[in-house]
Amino acid sequence: MKRFIFVFVLGSLMSGCQTSSDQTPKWTMAPGEVAFGSLAGFDRKQYLIEQHALLRSKVLDKGVESEIKGDTLTVNIPGNIAFSPNSARMNWNVHEILDRISPILKEYKYTSILVFGHSDSKGDRDVNQLLSEQRARIIREYFINSGVNILRITSRGLGGDDPLISDELTTLERSLNRRITLEIKIDEALVEKDSRDKGN
Repeated sequence: MKRFIFVFVLGSLMSGCQTSSDQTPKWTMAPGEVAFGSLAGFDRKQYLIEQHALLRSKVLDKGVESEIKGDTLTVNIPGNIAFSPNSARMNWNVHEILDRISPILKEYKYTSILVFGHSDSKGDRDVNQLLSEQRARIIREYFINSGVNILRITSRGLGGDDPLISDELTTLERSLNRRITLEIKIDEALVEKDSRDKGN
């Protein structure tokens, strides 16, 4: 009788520990993996919320601001951190910020990232436009060199056409307008492709 009970208990424990090959326990998944079951039930809003929370925990103390509006997660890297006047060369202290952001962008693989470069309104409009394009491209290349998939990330310069402070009067206000903005959205094509690959 004791032998029967022992075998029964052992069998129950073993069956309880078994997991089918298509059901990875949630606690073994990395933060950016879909832990919502099949991709057909992928909670897009929750995916952005989790990414936002992780970004805030990494860069809030560095003066970087972020918010979710609708289906877009926006990250704003202030210009007084990112670039000097009339320069597309990154300031030394922005490297640490980008190094904190890069792993999160890599992990959350179902998003696309659009990098916007900005300038202040001082000086020639065409020069400012070119400068903003160069700034955006440099940040994009930095993320790509850090391992972010090149197909997920694009860049665009806006010159001084989208100022954070419209009537910039001081040096500080102009520096805040020389910023980098990341717009992060769910890329439905990536979700659908992964869903097909996984047979969901």
